[in-house]
Amino acid sequence: AARAAAARTAAARSAAARSAATSASCHGTSRLNYPNGLIPLSALCALPQSGSYLRVDAGRAFWRLNAAYRARFGADMCVNAAYRSLRRQYQLYAVMTPGYAAVPGTSNHGEGIAVDLGCGVNVYGSTQFDWMKANAPRFGFIHPYWAEHSPFEPWHWEYHG
Repeated sequence: AARAAAARTAAARSAAARSAATSASCHGTSRLNYPNGLIPLSALCALPQSGSYLRVDAGRAFWRLNAAYRARFGADMCVNAAYRSLRRQYQLYAVMTPGYAAVPGTSNHGEGIAVDLGCGVNVYGSTQFDWMKANAPRFGFIHPYWAEHSPFEPWHWEYHG
C-alpha cells in the first residue's frame, strides 16, 4: 500500500509539473509594468483552480506548491481569491469591513502576488495552515506578519520569490 501511495504521489507531482510547464499562460515574463489591478489576463498565469490567476513567476511557484500540497493532503488547495482587477478592488473596498480590503490600487492581489486560501489553510493552527507555514517558503510564499496580527487573516498568503 505504501508503494502504491508513493507511486500515486510521484505521478501527481509529475502531472502537475507537466501542466505548469505546458500551460501557455505561464510562459513569459513577470516584469511587465502594468498598474495595480490592470494586468490583462493574457499576461497572467492561470492556476489549477478555475478562474484564478497570478503573476507569471508567482503562478509557476504556486503550481509547484499546489503539487506538494496535493501530495500531502490528496487534493488541490482551495483558492478563494487571487489576482484582483482594479474594478473588483473597488467593489470589495465598498462592502468589506474597514481594514479587510486594501485601498484600491494598492492591493497585493492587484499585483498578482497574493492568494486567499480555504479548505483548512484559512484556519489558524489547523494541520493545513501549519503545513503551509512550514512548507510555503520553499516555494516563495509567505504568510505576512501583518496577516497574523492586524487584521488577522490566516487565509492570506503572498509570493515574495
